[in-house]
Amino acid sequence: MPRGSGASRKATKDPNAPKRPLSAFFLFSQDERPDIKKKSPSLSVGDISKEIGLRWKKVSDDVKKRYEQKAAVEKQKYETRLAEYKKSGGGGGGGDISSAKGSKGPSKASTSTKSAKKPAGKKSATKAKSSDEDNDDDDEDDDDDEDEE
Repeated sequence: MPRGSGASRKATKDPNAPKRPLSAFFLFSQDERPDIKKKSPSLSVGDISKEIGLRWKKVSDDVKKRYEQKAAVEKQKYETRLAEYKKSGGGGGGGDISSAKGSKGPSKASTSTKSAKKPAGKKSATKAKSSDEDNDDDDEDDDDDEDEE
């Protein structure tokens, strides 16, 4: 059932909703990527990304602040577009859904539950296995039971 609920979340996303703003690092990345590609056209996408990361670490605080200010401006523009989008009804997805999507709480919870589901599922399977073993000392019967399910 968790897969079904995850798919429905993706289906309810409105393509007309404003896109989230880029972070300071991604704005920096947009400026640096063409330069790196020009100097080293044979680098892979991953290698270019590593180089951008190294450059971001080495860049001065003044340059970082300039990109952080650009990111803040982009964030303000995004918040304005988002407010207009919500006022217009959120693309017909229903007021409750669009307002819940706009809030930071549910998006963080859904992100954390997605990452938490996989390890929890593995642990649950391990716990279920160990509980089966505790209930029955004959392992051969346990294998037959698992095959039937």
